Amino acid sequence: MTIISNNLIGKQMAGVTPHTLSIAYTPDSDDAFNYYGWEFDRVGLNTPDYTAKFERDHIIALNRAAAQEAFDVVGVSSVAYPALADRYAVLSVGNSVGRGYGPVLVSKNYNTLNELRGKRVAVAGIPTTGGALAMMYCPGAEFIEHRYDLIADVIAAGEFDAGVMIHEELLFFGEKGLSKVADLGAAWCDDTGLPLPVGLNIVRKSLGQDLCNDIADTCRRSLQWSKDHFDEAFEFASKFGRGCAAQHVEMFSNEDTLHLQEDVRQAMRVMFDRVAALGIGPKVDRIEVIDG
Repeated sequence: MTIISNNLIGKQMAGVTPHTLSIAYTPDSDDAFNYYGWEFDRVGLNTPDYTAKFERDHIIALNRAAAQEAFDVVGVSSVAYPALADRYAVLSVGNSVGRGYGPVLVSKNYNTLNELRGKRVAVAGIPTTGGALAMMYCPGAEFIEHRYDLIADVIAAGEFDAGVMIHEELLFFGEKGLSKVADLGAAWCDDTGLPLPVGLNIVRKSLGQDLCNDIADTCRRSLQWSKDHFDEAFEFASKFGRGCAAQHVEMFSNEDTLHLQEDVRQAMRVMFDRVAALGIGPKVDRIEVIDG
């Protein structure tokens, strides 16, 4: 789905040919909440003659689109960033962070990680953060890509032995008769003593420092607008996901989303080192963050 800002229409009517920024996020309640203010013209860029076009797609599709530089600003799995670090910087706003929680590994018939050795485990993609965490904490399983919002159904149907729940799926799986084997986000936090960088909001470096700073500022003002006008923004955001939007927005549209904290930056470095060790991404020597 593509949404074109009313600002674009106004500039076209005024005879101005604006530059268009392409922005993509997942069709999930927290991302929709974060971008509501900007997407619906409650806030906007300060840079003249730029407007925004918004699109939504599943996380593995966004990871792959970013690899092709299909979007100027895009939400990706944190574990996908090492392969993008030469072309994209991390915005200090709009990132998803788990403090003691994150993707959840679930099953219908199994209760422990050891029982899943040699078993078929569905993940939203390789690399995705949930998939990488499963590799770290559920060694010996066979990991197979499947669309994230259908994973619970195929486990319940017996097509997979287990799967990793992300987005609102991690709050909904009990409705499908599935049980938690492990909270992989909690496992990360216990293991590293750091929060989990789940997803990152990234921007193309080739846009230039000034515009990247403006984008970071606009993302922050958009999220703050949604927080200040919660009912309006939440009405839109609640149309996405599994009907668990209130809890999900609380978990992933918060102070960590407004400002990238130092412990999250440290956790990113640890995560990227582990991505390289797992062989699912290159080593990252420098992480560029746009603070705005």
